[in-house]
Amino acid sequence: MTALEALRTLRERWWILLAASILAAAATFAYVKAPWVEARWRSSVLIQATGRLDYGNFLALEKELRPLAEQVRQLGIMREVDRNLHTDLSPSLMLDHTRAEPVQDSGQVRLDVEDSDPRRAEQLSLEIADVYTRQHNAIEQGKLREERVILSVLDRSNEATLIWPQTRILVPAAALLGLLVAGLVVLGIVFLDDSIRSPADVRQYLDLPLLGMIPRHQVLPVRTTSSVTPTTQAELHNPVAPPTTSARR
Repeated sequence: MTALEALRTLRERWWILLAASILAAAATFAYVKAPWVEARWRSSVLIQATGRLDYGNFLALEKELRPLAEQVRQLGIMREVDRNLHTDLSPSLMLDHTRAEPVQDSGQVRLDVEDSDPRRAEQLSLEIADVYTRQHNAIEQGKLREERVILSVLDRSNEATLIWPQTRILVPAAALLGLLVAGLVVLGIVFLDDSIRSPADVRQYLDLPLLGMIPRHQVLPVRTTSSVTPTTQAELHNPVAPPTTSARR
């Protein structure tokens, strides 16, 4: 099958591709709106590290920021956050929903908290950052000034964003996937079908001259019409007596 034949096949069966694309998009939209699909929201907070890092090079910055990011994820911090906010989440579950990664170019630590409630995600991200910075800075006060690394929470918006399900991405992607799958199925069926359906197929596959075509015989339904006229029907209902003959003497 050449590319031109494949394109012609898809053009002739465009309604199959359209139906598959619409069905895939509708099924995906119904799934993301189903009550059992739990939405996931993410709130992010930036923690700035200052101190000795300002005078170090890139390697020193990388070595310092990674341990600082790892120290955020501690059960002790999550327990204090739970005592402050009185959430219905356990500290271990809160810890599983928290991520911290260093931002190497700016000397910052990015703190991400995911939750099914956007408002709670925002509260947790701010409280975790505040608790961690207070504990860390209290420990750093016992060190020499040139060895201190002071953390501060940047005053940035931590508005939660929806990360799952993203309807604007999933529905078009499902429609495109349905279109591709339907196209592959149509091309596969046509490729495996070795039937001869047109004069062009005879010339292409058999390489024989075409002398004529026999049209497909169609049996038309037979309509039975009554040949009995209204006059005949009246005679059948009212029979006439046979004529009598008389003779004179």
